[in-house]
Amino acid sequence: MSKINKNPNHQNFSLLLLAIIFLVCIMATLPWINIDTQKKLLIEGGLFESLTVYGYIFCLILIFSTWSWHKILSKWYFSALIIIFTLRELDYDKAHFTHGVLKSKQYFSDLVGMYELLISIGVLIFILAILASIILREKNSFFKGIKDLKQSQLAVFASIILVIVTKIIDGAERKFGIDLSQSGKQIAQIIEEVGEMGIPIMFAIAILSSRKKKLS
Repeated sequence: MSKINKNPNHQNFSLLLLAIIFLVCIMATLPWINIDTQKKLLIEGGLFESLTVYGYIFCLILIFSTWSWHKILSKWYFSALIIIFTLRELDYDKAHFTHGVLKSKQYFSDLVGMYELLISIGVLIFILAILASIILREKNSFFKGIKDLKQSQLAVFASIILVIVTKIIDGAERKFGIDLSQSGKQIAQIIEEVGEMGIPIMFAIAILSSRKKKLS
């Protein structure tokens, strides 16, 4: 009779695998859909962008419904990061600023007034404080979790990859001086929009996996 594996490092990757398969299937299916339908799905304010925003809101709901107030306050930077991602997806970083709070020219352009510049600097400092807090306070558990193949940390790692990939693809022609064909632009837009939708999915998996571990 075989022994039951009680190794605490034994992980269930079902949520992470299902999410990856789900995202890949969408990316593989979209190119075969009618081009007009694709545009409706992928445009600003379309289905995928809306689902991305709802995904971030769902992550906040998960945090506030499953974490203790002590944990929410002590790890405030997670909730703050998700709110920043939500506002970024809704283009608040551009809507109320001349060039965009995340654009370097916002801080050097003559078109930006002193009052707007000070607000931009304040927002940027707050974002940097969030990132610095996460790196300084979570890096050890993150790298240990990656080493131990824990689903929560692997999901966070997957979200980082998606952030990098989607950021590179966004405006790739302008950034890298390349000329994409129409089909290339289509594929790039699919990867970008579906990849952005995958970020809150990975966040949610990390939150759920962490909660499951606490309860087990």
